[in-house]
Amino acid sequence: MPVIKAQGTTEQVEKWYTAAKRHAIIGCYAQTELGHGSNVFGLKTTATFDNQTDEFVIHSPDLTATKWWIGGLGIASTHAVVQAQLIIAGKSYGPHLFIVPIRSPVDLKPCRGVKVGDIGPKAYGGFATTDNGYATFNHVRIPRENMLMKFAKVTKEGQYTPPVHNKLSYGSMVKLRVDIVTDAGWKLAKATTIAIRYCTVRRQFHNPPTLEPGTALESQVISYSSVQHRLIPLLATAYGLIITGEDLYGQFNTLMEQLESNNAKLLPEVHATSCALKSWSTRRSTDGIEECRKSMGGHGFSVFSGVSELFANFVASNTYEGDNFVLAQQVGRFLLKQLQNVVQGKTVTSETADYLYTLAEMGTTETFVFDQDVGQRILDPKVQLMIFSMRSARLVADLGQQLQNGRAWSDVNMECWAVNLAHAEYLVLKSMIKKVKWLQDNAEYTTLAPVFKTLTDMFCLSTLGYTSLATFLSTSTIHPSDLSKLNEKYRETISQLSIDAVALTDSFDFTVRELNSALGQVDGRAYEALCEAVAKNPINQKGETTYLNDMVLFILHRGNNMDYIKSSKL
Repeated sequence: MPVIKAQGTTEQVEKWYTAAKRHAIIGCYAQTELGHGSNVFGLKTTATFDNQTDEFVIHSPDLTATKWWIGGLGIASTHAVVQAQLIIAGKSYGPHLFIVPIRSPVDLKPCRGVKVGDIGPKAYGGFATTDNGYATFNHVRIPRENMLMKFAKVTKEGQYTPPVHNKLSYGSMVKLRVDIVTDAGWKLAKATTIAIRYCTVRRQFHNPPTLEPGTALESQVISYSSVQHRLIPLLATAYGLIITGEDLYGQFNTLMEQLESNNAKLLPEVHATSCALKSWSTRRSTDGIEECRKSMGGHGFSVFSGVSELFANFVASNTYEGDNFVLAQQVGRFLLKQLQNVVQGKTVTSETADYLYTLAEMGTTETFVFDQDVGQRILDPKVQLMIFSMRSARLVADLGQQLQNGRAWSDVNMECWAVNLAHAEYLVLKSMIKKVKWLQDNAEYTTLAPVFKTLTDMFCLSTLGYTSLATFLSTSTIHPSDLSKLNEKYRETISQLSIDAVALTDSFDFTVRELNSALGQVDGRAYEALCEAVAKNPINQKGETTYLNDMVLFILHRGNNMDYIKSSKL
């Protein structure tokens, strides 16, 4: 539906969006093929215009052109928005979008020329309720009006009018990536909520250790530094992603408004920003969800913890809507173009890349100098942004230097990955700092500013001193001698946030149903909830284990085991 709304004409939206909203049809987005995913230009499905009948002929020329992994296609969908190569009079005009009937909405039988089905179970049991499907098309004819023509158009005579930007049809993917960034934040927020609540309830050992018998309570797991250092930075990251996602939505909505008047100036920036944040957020979120599970010990491995399901359902985001490492290359290309503007003395055309100006101010080798107490200076938002700016700009400059030295583009993929991560982290920090300023300037929310400032500091310090330390050092952005002071401030900030950790997770306001976790109970009754969940397990219900019992008894009673059991009084 979002694709139709974004890419369809007023008439097409009226017809198809309205029908979908009523559930008179059920749709899906069919881009990925068996042989192609991230390389949209390599898609093989064709849409050939027949000017004799005023129709497009949708066709899968070989096995690899089979549409694959399409959510909702396996069982339910009656129609699909299909990405296919537009061909007119033997000439290809690249991928365009077409609404193609898949099954009859009357009896759900496949339409003529369409072969459709489900692709089967997914890894880790993820997306178990989603009918990911496949489809092939054997010269399926659709009316010319079924091509989404808000931007690109084909007349009855076969005349093609291109869009104002050749990647406008990718707008649907941009929207999906924007959604993923925010979703990554909320998924990580759920995992940190469950883990922090449970680690607050669970007690293990005494801190400090003691062998003295007594009735004193053991220490809360959350009180141990190894647990705090794993969970508190993830909590800050979750907040950062949610806030950054809101900013990205604003940028995307501005783009959509501009496109209404055929202004695509913002498209390259939004595309690159969504690529960087999608790849960074999905990696950080899924790694973080798994870290939350491990922080909970053995019970975290239970499906009733709710964390395993979060991981299983979200880990695929690292590859869908663009493989993360492929997206990183697009970010690299975008930033290199901006770097070229700086080198030529021109203006950087993207607000998200204005940090490249620091190359003129600080060069590529000068280390940032804390001119007073390191621990206090690093809390200054301007200092934080400067350090993240320097690191990002120098990584972009290094990428450009590598290419200038003769390295092939295919050989700098990991440099692009480093650039991508740094760029995304700069954007997240910038959004968090902007949110703090907004809270400070609005009387209604002023009291929230200090805690969000501490969350911002936590994100900055954990990124600077731990998750991305290597690139801050390799670019000479910070001096190794400053690390001990930075680490002191990092530990101090963790201690501050640990006190309010439960309250900060409660602020996400998840319902019991949304968390779906026995261990993340808001009332702290984790053990009771876990036992209740286990008791409801069908295998523990009377009569459910008859077949299994028969199998076990068969093993126990083989041969003369019955006599042995009786004589041995087992």
